[in-house]
Amino acid sequence: MLITLALLGTTLAPAQGEPEFANARFTYGMMGQSRKGDTFYAGDGVNLAFDVKGLTAKDDGVVSYSMGFEVTKKGQNKPVFKREPTAMRTLNWLGGGELPSYAYWPIPYDKDAPGDYTMTVSVTDAATKKTGTVSKTFTVEKPKLSFVRMGFTHPLPPNDPMPAPPVTVTGQTLLLHYTLVGFETDQREKTSNLTVTIRILDENGKATLKKPLSNDVKIDAKDAPGILAFRPAQIELNKPGKYKVELTARCNVTKQATTQTLDLTVLEVK
Repeated sequence: MLITLALLGTTLAPAQGEPEFANARFTYGMMGQSRKGDTFYAGDGVNLAFDVKGLTAKDDGVVSYSMGFEVTKKGQNKPVFKREPTAMRTLNWLGGGELPSYAYWPIPYDKDAPGDYTMTVSVTDAATKKTGTVSKTFTVEKPKLSFVRMGFTHPLPPNDPMPAPPVTVTGQTLLLHYTLVGFETDQREKTSNLTVTIRILDENGKATLKKPLSNDVKIDAKDAPGILAFRPAQIELNKPGKYKVELTARCNVTKQATTQTLDLTVLEVK
């Protein structure tokens, strides 16, 4: 598994026998649902899920490879970040040389973050010594009121949550992670004043609870300079169905609001 940056679509450097990339998509969190577009905000996290195909798998299922990446920004000569290829090994219990992998890059929350970027990932098969590459551009914009770094995890002790997909089963518990950017500060009081609401809607668009989870947050500006990571919300999954988790935030200084949703499917185990 590689935790790096992200890419959307596929630009391959093809050659017979090279590892290839498929199903590359930006997601909300690792293993999360696909997101549309290739535009992000400063302070966001760029997540990528993709499959590497054509790797050599031994008879016992062991796949050995190396993976690295670099991130470049338009107008700059040197990469903004570079990671040399790292040797990795996994056991494909289900057989074959296909390897689902994930990539992540936290975008800095600063005035220099906006711009156009290119990220290039390389994968080398340890057995054949052949390398495949994939590159994609994306844009980072200055923050506006928006939820970022959204996604689900499993709440595993000791405080070490593992990424969770948006498809799960009854009886499980998920943690909903989210961060808010782009809110303003009351210049007189030197505080940020926010109202954040979480609702879950069923497949008919009806709220599952009559009273949503809502919190008024008033925090000193120096503790939340336009970006605030919230404590994950614990969601108990007690019945099957298709749902939308709806997050709404209102900046009570500017009176602006934003709403974003994540899909969630809960299956019944029979």
